Amino acid sequence: MFFVIFISYGQANASDIIPKPERYEPNGEVFSLNQSTKIQYRNGLKTMAAYLGKTISPATGWDFKLSASNKPQKNSIHLSIDPQDDNKEGYRLMVNSINIQIIGNSEAGVFNGIQTLRQMLPVKIFNSRRQKDVDWAIEGAYVEDTPAYPWRGMMLDVSRYFYEVSYVKQLVDMMAMYKMNVLHLHLIDDAGWRIEIKKYPRLTSVGGFRGEGHERTGGYYTQEEIKEIIAYAALRNIEVIPEIEIPAHTLPAIAAYPHLSCTGAPQVVQTQHSISGELYCVGRESTFDFLEDVFDEVVALFPSKYIHIGGDEARYDRWAACSHCQKRKDSLGLEKEADLQVYFTNRIQKVLKKRGKTIVGWDEIIERGLDDKAVGMVWHNKEKAILGTQAGHDMVMALSSHAYFDVAESSIPGEVKAATWLSPISLEKVYSMDPVVEGLDDAYQSQVLGVHATLWSDQFIHGTILQEILPINENRSEKYFDYLTFPRMAALAEVGWTDKNLKDWSDFEYRMRKHYNRYDEAGYGYRVPQPKLIGKKEVGDGIEITLENVVEGAHIRYTTNGLKPNTYDDVYISPIKVDKLSDFKAITVVNRHQFSLPLYFPEKYEQYKKFGTPMGEWKPTLIKGVEFGELELDATGKITGNGIYEITFIYTDGAHKLEIEGVSVYKNRQLITEDRHKGETGTSSSENTYSVKINEYETGAEFKIRANVRGDIGNDSQGVVFIKKKDN
Repeated sequence: MFFVIFISYGQANASDIIPKPERYEPNGEVFSLNQSTKIQYRNGLKTMAAYLGKTISPATGWDFKLSASNKPQKNSIHLSIDPQDDNKEGYRLMVNSINIQIIGNSEAGVFNGIQTLRQMLPVKIFNSRRQKDVDWAIEGAYVEDTPAYPWRGMMLDVSRYFYEVSYVKQLVDMMAMYKMNVLHLHLIDDAGWRIEIKKYPRLTSVGGFRGEGHERTGGYYTQEEIKEIIAYAALRNIEVIPEIEIPAHTLPAIAAYPHLSCTGAPQVVQTQHSISGELYCVGRESTFDFLEDVFDEVVALFPSKYIHIGGDEARYDRWAACSHCQKRKDSLGLEKEADLQVYFTNRIQKVLKKRGKTIVGWDEIIERGLDDKAVGMVWHNKEKAILGTQAGHDMVMALSSHAYFDVAESSIPGEVKAATWLSPISLEKVYSMDPVVEGLDDAYQSQVLGVHATLWSDQFIHGTILQEILPINENRSEKYFDYLTFPRMAALAEVGWTDKNLKDWSDFEYRMRKHYNRYDEAGYGYRVPQPKLIGKKEVGDGIEITLENVVEGAHIRYTTNGLKPNTYDDVYISPIKVDKLSDFKAITVVNRHQFSLPLYFPEKYEQYKKFGTPMGEWKPTLIKGVEFGELELDATGKITGNGIYEITFIYTDGAHKLEIEGVSVYKNRQLITEDRHKGETGTSSSENTYSVKINEYETGAEFKIRANVRGDIGNDSQGVVFIKKKDN
């Protein structure tokens, strides 16, 4: 037991550490790291001491001496274990002018203390090359810290796009910096099988690749590479959980071994993203023999107590038409094909339980009933955690509304290619995520284990924009995923680690300023944030705009002529006056090649200019709900002559889509033309543009558009209707 005389138990600002510690107390002292500093350890922490030395040696240029010691000595960093409570990830960190002590509740706690210490060093400590003329000083402080939630995870979709071991390790390092502790590898989906199974070599030789000839792409992890990833992650307190999908998203396995399907027909691995209708045949015992063999090899590789089995988006057409599946359904006395999936899941759950594993699945597996305890990942309806926990399951919040990082951060023109079925998820939106489930009794809240972000790779099989050019050995895919991940991972890490009573968006935003520099030093890609708008006010005959730079060491450049700024435009120093807001644009500039998207003030509906002129809006008060009703819009002045006009319905907000059963055009209250096809608009749209031909235009006539619409489930949809005259 070590004693510290400078502890004060009041709450203080936690420097710029992310995630924010539970307690951070500066003491006014300074420890200077130098080439004579020793790394000492007890409690068998030699491996952890070696890890610390490996992380701080490259930038300092010093090889730190490691030695076992029961007591901290002068000019040393001392690692030890002394449990203070049951939270194994908790730690205490003491820095004074004499030495540094990191005391963990376990080895995991020591590791977390090391990550905090790294953030207390100058940012150049994250560089992999020697940095000269740096004062490696650390401000003295006492830090006491434990995580709010035991599960703080990231999912990497390696099925739709195969990432080499080197990038998986880099993601592990990125996670470790923020004390994330679960890496979920989405190894199987319709686009590729990514793990070697020795008993079934065609799973990788066939299922691991897609396309033909020179367009053939893919890859897989050998079992030795899997072991390498697991060991690398384990040292960094990260548990690796494999996902082996059942019963759907299994096209590569069926392409490799057609007898696993209901039809036995030949299949090929998809080259464009879609949800395949193929799934494992639940009626044949050979399916379960195959899966037991697969899981035997998977279980032998992964020490994690969890195996993810997917379980989402199964389509039952094949089962409905399969005599084997129907025989199984009848023999079990089941009513519908969905019940066969429950049977399938329960059977695999028993297989894995015998092998000491707990299944994890998307929330669909929870709502349909399970025989034994599982972990459900809630991705689209937070209230499913209520059903799950009350049924005895643990739950993890992987909410698509806050933690699907394949979605762009903004809708700013020039934003990267990303998933569009969800609205943009900003950094602040991620930070606002709350794992606590309203309406869930306190007795069940502990069954909400934590938070989980997903990095889906759907975009890689939509065209060729993201595919790397192999002859020039570029790393476009890695930089793309870095851009989507940082800084949002930092926000999610704080959601999962820091007590919600200590969270504060403005404080987090301020602490982030220096973290962008850490990314630069470590060589990680990230999304440079736009300048922060502090205020805009009318001044005389113009508007004065005040900005703030949110990246330490960067600067702001701007234009006042409506053009997009570049790195050669004027540097922002003080508030700028413009005639109108739309004239002003500004960017954060890190260097000539690294800068943000512009901060600008778009005119309303600017992003929809291609659809023409806004004709009107619809709001919940104008939609009757599940019954079709009439929405009337004034087209007077927008229909300006004879010709063909396109009328487009664009959803902007709401939980439900808008269904349209056609539009009619009235001139002076008389019907003159219509388009009666069915369409819809929501997070995705279909047939939502209507074409009408005007032959009877009259100057001064009143034109009205009447649309027959309803909400598909509710009436909370909102949006805009545009009209555009087509060119002759």
